[in-house]
Amino acid sequence: MKVKTFTKVILTLVLGFCFLQKPAVQAAVANDAAQFTISPVYPREQRPDTTGYFALKTRPKTTVPVKVKITNLNSDTDVDYIVRVGNATTTDNGAINYTDFKTKKDPTAAFQLTQFVPKKERTQQVTVAAHKSTTVSINLRLPRQKFNGTIAGGIYVERMTNAHVDTKSKLSAQNHFAMTLPVLVSQQKHPDQVAQMKLKAVKVQKGPKISATLRNTRPVLFGKLKINAQITKQGQTKVLAQRQVQNYQVAPNSTFNFLVTDHNQLGAGKYTLTLHLQSGKRKWNLRQNFTITGSQGVPFTKQKGWLGLSQLIWLLIGFLVLLIVILCGIIIAQNKRLSKKNK
Repeated sequence: MKVKTFTKVILTLVLGFCFLQKPAVQAAVANDAAQFTISPVYPREQRPDTTGYFALKTRPKTTVPVKVKITNLNSDTDVDYIVRVGNATTTDNGAINYTDFKTKKDPTAAFQLTQFVPKKERTQQVTVAAHKSTTVSINLRLPRQKFNGTIAGGIYVERMTNAHVDTKSKLSAQNHFAMTLPVLVSQQKHPDQVAQMKLKAVKVQKGPKISATLRNTRPVLFGKLKINAQITKQGQTKVLAQRQVQNYQVAPNSTFNFLVTDHNQLGAGKYTLTLHLQSGKRKWNLRQNFTITGSQGVPFTKQKGWLGLSQLIWLLIGFLVLLIVILCGIIIAQNKRLSKKNK
């Protein structure tokens, strides 16, 4: 019997930039199980106050050699590695993915990191001898056009699949190990730190599942983002659904979907989503109206009311109470008539 188990170790150096926060990084990325390490070989464009990742101050129309040293810690086996260059995006969970290979360039971005890399260098394969090191080179070719802020991405190194079969259990295991070094490219001594968050759209799916599409329209990377989302009926102030998060990180010129709620009692109708965002001294207050259709919202009969009971039960209780009151009224009226006749 064959069972494939996939264990992917992504060791990304997360950079939580904001006014009062410096990125926590290390000089090399390593993992005992992966049996290899990667470390940056800095070009002269490396900013002197940063280590452990590439933070490059560049000039237009120049070529910057970015090199990664791969060390094979396996003392017996030569190992193949694949090296890829990706762009930085923001995940829906509020983390920065420095090696996104699929997302197209955001409309608000002037460039993506992969635009600076020759196509043949965006994906490379290299074999590293046992207990040896190899350096992989990637050339960043900067355009003539100047750009503001920071362009972010990363270099992703994955050990090619090493499979083995346990002779006792006859289980086949495949382990995937990968590591990432962030790459930040800018042209100013002090890159722009003025971010701008916008509410692009409110998405409503059956459930109803409600999410906000948020976009950072500036080439600024920042972290420690707090989000407070509230849903009210249009024109009212009573909060019907709410979600709060903190420590989100946002990549430059990126878009992500923030899930406001996927478990609520909102029926069909018109609503307002209000978002309060804060990162250090940065603050944004965003608002947008949206509509939940009959097919998207919770049916009235399934909506919960007082004491957690469904609206249908309360409707039946109300009907029974009204019926009892009417019957009592009829009985009292009849008793009064009988009393008058007897007199």
